[in-house]
Amino acid sequence: MTFSIIGKCAQTGAFGAAITTSDLAVGGRCVRLAHGKGAVLSQHRTDSRLGDLGLALLREGLDANEVLARICASSETIEWRQVGVLDASGRAAAYHGRRMYSIYAHSARPNCLALGNILDNDRVTTNMAEAFEAHPDAPLAARLMTALEAGRDTGGEVMGELKSAALRVSGEHGIDACDLRVDISEQDAVSDLRALFSAYTDREDRLRQVALTPDQVPVSRVLFDASVKRIAELGLEKRFPAGRNAEKWTLK
Repeated sequence: MTFSIIGKCAQTGAFGAAITTSDLAVGGRCVRLAHGKGAVLSQHRTDSRLGDLGLALLREGLDANEVLARICASSETIEWRQVGVLDASGRAAAYHGRRMYSIYAHSARPNCLALGNILDNDRVTTNMAEAFEAHPDAPLAARLMTALEAGRDTGGEVMGELKSAALRVSGEHGIDACDLRVDISEQDAVSDLRALFSAYTDREDRLRQVALTPDQVPVSRVLFDASVKRIAELGLEKRFPAGRNAEKWTLK
């Protein structure tokens, strides 16, 4: 009851994923990424340990087929699982366990793999991969988001509302470019994820700057003044002397 896509940005070496399901909290369970190394999807009666193993093998430099073979050999319950791997060269491999009873599919292209189970029809992953390929110069996160919407609009799951969705893209310095999750939605998790992504786009550069060069990010004057006022109201100036030392911060 999950459809997803993993992809690589040929320009930056980033890997990313977009995923949705009618169950809860899909992002934390099913997606594993390593910047410059690859990506793994583990879904359909998910065992997140398979993704962890796949990521470790990708970091060792194994290709997609080798990683998939090792994952499958590691589990006595692999026939319940659906696994996808994208390696550092953008090559894909997928496995569909024999205990899957629904419409399932995968569609591989250079630098992407779309994967799904309990689907409404067998075109879902094809349209996802085609949507990913349609705008090769767009940022990776935007391409993945568009591909996820294409899967939904093609029919998505066979029944049930989409309750959770996630969009994640790796980044340099061990800091993801984005890691956005809708863990429970009252309507359509993919639409909620699109709204979250749209709001996040204007914040991405600033949040990365906060992590890497915090001294270059001004402090909000409004928040600073409100904090100083509250400190004074509570008589905590000796403990929190920000008001007396305002020159230590750059306010904007």
